[in-house]
Amino acid sequence: MESQNKICQNCKKDFVIESEDFNFYEKIKVPAPTFCPECRFLRRITFGNYYNFYKRDCDSCGNNVICIYSKEGGAKMYCNNCWWADNWDGTEYGVDYDNNKYFFDQLISLRKKTPFMAFEALYPSLVDTLYTNHASYQKNCFLTIMADYNENCAYSTLITHTKDSMDCYRINESELCYECIGTSKSYNCSWSEELDNCVDCRFCQSCNGCSNCLGCVNLKNKNYCIFNEQYSKEEYNNILKELNLENYSNLKDFKNKVEEFWIKKPKKYYKGNGLNVNVTGDYIYESKNAKDSYLVTGLEDCKYTQFVTLRTSKDCFDYTSWGSNAELMYECYIVGENSSNIKFSTECWPSSRDIEYSYYCINCKDCFGCVNLKKKQYCILNKQYTKEEYFNLRGKIINDMKNNPWKNKAGHIYSYGEFLPPELSAFSYQESISNEYNPLEKGDAIKSGFNWVDIPSKQYKITLGYNDIPLNISETKENIKNEVIECESCHRGYNISNIEFDLLNKLKQPIPHSCSNCRHKRRFDRTNKPNFYDRNCDKCGIEIRTSYSPDRPEIIYCEKCYQLEVF
Repeated sequence: MESQNKICQNCKKDFVIESEDFNFYEKIKVPAPTFCPECRFLRRITFGNYYNFYKRDCDSCGNNVICIYSKEGGAKMYCNNCWWADNWDGTEYGVDYDNNKYFFDQLISLRKKTPFMAFEALYPSLVDTLYTNHASYQKNCFLTIMADYNENCAYSTLITHTKDSMDCYRINESELCYECIGTSKSYNCSWSEELDNCVDCRFCQSCNGCSNCLGCVNLKNKNYCIFNEQYSKEEYNNILKELNLENYSNLKDFKNKVEEFWIKKPKKYYKGNGLNVNVTGDYIYESKNAKDSYLVTGLEDCKYTQFVTLRTSKDCFDYTSWGSNAELMYECYIVGENSSNIKFSTECWPSSRDIEYSYYCINCKDCFGCVNLKKKQYCILNKQYTKEEYFNLRGKIINDMKNNPWKNKAGHIYSYGEFLPPELSAFSYQESISNEYNPLEKGDAIKSGFNWVDIPSKQYKITLGYNDIPLNISETKENIKNEVIECESCHRGYNISNIEFDLLNKLKQPIPHSCSNCRHKRRFDRTNKPNFYDRNCDKCGIEIRTSYSPDRPEIIYCEKCYQLEVF
């Protein structure tokens, strides 16, 4: 089928459905989308809450716990012990399908009855890790988000196979890293971005195979360099000692100087490694035939894919988050771990398959319209059926959805083939990840069909101002963990956790002067967003497609010009 131009139901902008897209839709037997790729992405991530935590009572055992569901939002919540217990499986909430009502109205009613887990995590895989979200296989970690296979890490997002690291964003297979963004297979690095196979580097950007470098950019296989200038080992160590970057004031001044130096140097039009074949997007690694994808590893024949941190994923479109042997995913969010053929669903894992319009289905197969279900097959709206009954009823519901589409409060038409409507999310828009990528005021969010619940902000009495924090970790006493510290950015209160204090001492870093949310925002703001633009290489003029918009100040080179510049 030839490419077609469409107008997005939501933003009303034009978008193109390519012939290769139609081939995929035919393969998995779904109609073409009516939302553009960007709006589809934002709609999926309204179903995730990374960073907003609340204290409330478990609706099963009554214990007061920390969770990602506010009381004001109305979602039923079990602590992770109760949610993963064997005394319920979700079929207790099963209901018959009523062909006189819209399917989505029935799914919304079921969502309001079933209990959600306090934190989204593969709970049986966690060791000495109480507070982690969108995570699996964590040992002695604290507030790690979108994290897998980590040990002794804290306050980090999108990290995998990493140890003894803190305040990082997008790192993998690394150790002893602090305030790093986009770091891979590196050791003892800090305040750096886009490093690969580096050791003992500080304030470096886009370096590969370097060691003992400071304030450098676009270097490969270099040692003892400062601001890209070569020094002897003795000279390097003497300068490093004079700078005294273990002092917070010195560190802050040096960071500003480094960022002024970085921006003068050319950047490659996309970030990724040399193991990619035929890819477009940004932050792509070890992938083949991956188009318009973002923050992904190990893709093959995928398109419009984001946040896939674990290898491998194959034949997936509009797939956001996870991987780990995922196949034939379409319009899914946080689905993976040996799962296949899942559509229009969120939070279905591990080893799940043939699921549609469902969320929080664990080890399930052949389910349609189910919520918070465990180890079941042939279920619809959480009710058990025989195999024959299941497929007959599934076919009837799909026909009803096609013949009598549901309209949400924003006026969008939802027939079979659209992702879950935002009304089905258990989160208010301002809690969701979507708000991080596309901030909206209350009125605009409601107008666009998103949920909005006013949630009181938490206030803490400050006991230590940021100007009174010791400037060196060596001068900091352990009782600082008892203080409520004022954030120098948002002026809210925060504290220093046990693991944080231990890691800061181990990494020889001063106490941070801003809260974990503001620290994350700084790292997030330094990462390009999944929007792609056509522009020209700033050296040779060739056309390139990049996440750097044409009005940004950075110098952007095509692959060939960048390689000539760096290597």
